[in-house]
Amino acid sequence: MPSLQSHLVAGLLRLTRRKRIYSSVQHVRDGVAQVRQQGPARPSARMLQRLAVQHEVVDGIEVYRLAPRTPAASARHVLYLHGGAYIRPITVHHWRFLQALVEAEGYTITVPLYPLAPEATCSRAVAAMVDCYQRTCAAENLASLGVMGDSAGGGLALALCYALRERGLALPSKLVLICPWLDVRMNHPAIAAHEQDDPMLAALGLKEAGRLYAGDLPMDHPYVSPLQGDLAGLPPLLIFAGTRDIACHDELLFADAARAAGVPVELQVGDGLIHVWPILPIPEGKAARQLIARHLRENG
Repeated sequence: MPSLQSHLVAGLLRLTRRKRIYSSVQHVRDGVAQVRQQGPARPSARMLQRLAVQHEVVDGIEVYRLAPRTPAASARHVLYLHGGAYIRPITVHHWRFLQALVEAEGYTITVPLYPLAPEATCSRAVAAMVDCYQRTCAAENLASLGVMGDSAGGGLALALCYALRERGLALPSKLVLICPWLDVRMNHPAIAAHEQDDPMLAALGLKEAGRLYAGDLPMDHPYVSPLQGDLAGLPPLLIFAGTRDIACHDELLFADAARAAGVPVELQVGDGLIHVWPILPIPEGKAARQLIARHLRENG
């Protein structure tokens, strides 16, 4: 049974018409113009006080490094890729989620603000994240990192794995996918029947975002729609899905396909929960963070 808080969040999204962002091609374009004017969210003053935060710009991409202030920090290092349909920047909700993980578990988390569409497309974003991953491994003297992403960031995390494998490079030691966006074509037959129950996402606008992100690549290219990729050899997976999320149907297909390919998969389906519920300030989100910490701990 979903918590009262989760019902309140879903109700607030409907009240504020959050879904309108993806309700049409024009609304997607208008939304891009608006968020470009506003810019990405930044670490809050509270975060800067409580965590050790470093910031640099590499090849035009901002990269943040979040770590505990205490010297007894965990050696675990995670690369985090934020959601936003590849067209929208990182939000305060992402930063709060990451702060909670650093404070509770002592992780060091690298957060690149990867290039967004339509100014940049998939090929550039994936290449930039390969460079970021390698650079972070070298800087931290690590053979590999854990990688985590929500929504579009989950899709980009998988594309990063595919690209590393193609280059003969070591894959991440573990992978956490929070309601990942796995097929930008949004053509699963169950989406139309369940779209009205999703208070956040709409297929029409997401298809347009996917088209902008794909650029010169076909929309079924594995970098663009990772559900279409070769899943063999992926690191152990922790996948979160929510039944009030139109992306859920592809996530369930992906989990089955990954298991069939021999990948260790833990799937957590939130009954009655919405898109990216693990990063939200609800009881289910807190429980999800504990599962994430366990997965990262048990898999290196």
